[in-house]
Amino acid sequence: MGFIQSTDSGVKPVLGDSPGERDLMLSALRVASAQARLVSNQIDTIGASLRQKAITCKDALEWAQQEGVLHWIKFGPEVKR
Repeated sequence: MGFIQSTDSGVKPVLGDSPGERDLMLSALRVASAQARLVSNQIDTIGASLRQKAITCKDALEWAQQEGVLHWIKFGPEVKR
């Protein structure tokens, strides 16, 4: 497989196909999946609160900023740089 670099950790593990390496990869995929569900749940909670008029649009943006999920919220087409 070669080198894999995680952008967050900077770690470059060399993964082959041994049972230990397969377990490491599966574990990393489970963690990534759990983190993705957490982000989804945070965004859904903010949306539900806004829909129920429990918060304002400004509050929703601030909440998303505090939770670190604001970059997932897009307001229009992506601008190519």
